[in-house]
Amino acid sequence: MDIDLPNGRIHAELVGEGTPILILHGGGLDHRHMMEALEPVFERTEGWRRVYVDLPGHGRSVADDSVRTQDDVLDMLSAFVSRAFPEERCALIGESRGSYHAMGLAHKRPDDVIGMMLIVAGGMDPGSGNSLPEHRTLIPDASVRPADVSAEAMARFERLVVQSPEILEKIERTKVPAARLADSDLAGRIAQAFTFSFDLSSRPDKVFDRPCLILNGRQDAIAGYRDMMDALELYPRATLAVLDRAGHSLAWEQPDLFEALTLEWLRRVSEFAG
Repeated sequence: MDIDLPNGRIHAELVGEGTPILILHGGGLDHRHMMEALEPVFERTEGWRRVYVDLPGHGRSVADDSVRTQDDVLDMLSAFVSRAFPEERCALIGESRGSYHAMGLAHKRPDDVIGMMLIVAGGMDPGSGNSLPEHRTLIPDASVRPADVSAEAMARFERLVVQSPEILEKIERTKVPAARLADSDLAGRIAQAFTFSFDLSSRPDKVFDRPCLILNGRQDAIAGYRDMMDALELYPRATLAVLDRAGHSLAWEQPDLFEALTLEWLRRVSEFAG
């Protein structure tokens, strides 16, 4: 699926049938690692149409020079939602940067969103004052040799909390090629206006009262977990889980817990579907 917009084009991969779920990846990547993490979960349930988006300037999505701020990116995603689901409400799943935009969409158009899942969210506001955990590799794997993989994959592998050849293969196959497609000029522009111009807690009612799942890694040195603990009261229907032995690749480092918690969230969201 490709949807043309006045300031660019958004590409998405569609899988399954049923209630739509808009799925947003992290910065500098594309839809592939989200499919790798989530499709094993959806093999155990049905009734969900997964819409794996490439964020503007990532993968096969493009944004012109007028897109300069995080607000502009959010506006493109909101326009995509209007075009892709003109008469439907959808659920949201976002990881890292994608989770920030999921929160932005729920803030801007709460009546159109039936539930939200945030994976390794937080750490978006450098002025928040919340310190990040120090990186720790708790489950190392010394069998991997740098000569066997690309330098890009090895750098990501070294930042894992749980290392394994299986995760390394996924990094090499999904994240490395996606990172090479990212629009560096757009990233540079967005870096000057990295946060939204509005406060996510500034809606009149200040809460998003739909089923939410917030997953953070206890050892996540990139996003941390304290921001989402502070934000929990904005989401009165949220389950918050801070997982030990998990960092910024939580879905791959703790796959069993990730699957169980995601399936439970989907059951809650299904009450609002239709």
